[in-house]
Amino acid sequence: VCLCEGLANMTLFDKAQALKFPKFVEINFDHCSDLEELPGSICSLTSLQRLSVTNCHLIQKLPDDLGRLSSLRLLRLSACPSLSMLPSSICRLQQLKFLDISLCMSLKDLPMEFDQLSKLKMLDMNECSGLKMLPKALAKLRSLKRVICDEHTEQQWLAIKASAMPNLTVDVVEERFNLDWLDD
Repeated sequence: VCLCEGLANMTLFDKAQALKFPKFVEINFDHCSDLEELPGSICSLTSLQRLSVTNCHLIQKLPDDLGRLSSLRLLRLSACPSLSMLPSSICRLQQLKFLDISLCMSLKDLPMEFDQLSKLKMLDMNECSGLKMLPKALAKLRSLKRVICDEHTEQQWLAIKASAMPNLTVDVVEERFNLDWLDD
């Protein structure tokens, strides 16, 4: 689903439709200009391995049952600046290897149970300026190999690396988008 409007008024993937597509493995929502939240019925697609929600500027909420997507390996929530929280059920995604929450500036914190993502290998959290404090549980993510962050969380990640994860690669990316010029 790309460059679409009208999704806010549609019912996507009701249970009957989910049964028709039991082997769906990938869904992409990109530049869906009026999408404010993902339909909860998407969580019925338990064979889904990759879910991307990118450049959906109005999306504020993810389904509470997101953790039912037991086969999910990649979750990309990039450039969703209105997304303010991740549901705690995200921590039940036991197959998740890649999580991209980059450019989610309204995201205030990560769920405390984040350490349950035992297979997570890569976390992209570049330009998540709303995240001020990282949960201490992140140090328990033994499979985590690479973090992409910005200067806002760099020191916290370096402290985690030094204390518990010496093989972690921390890539610091310079800020790409800045609206400070509006103040001039």
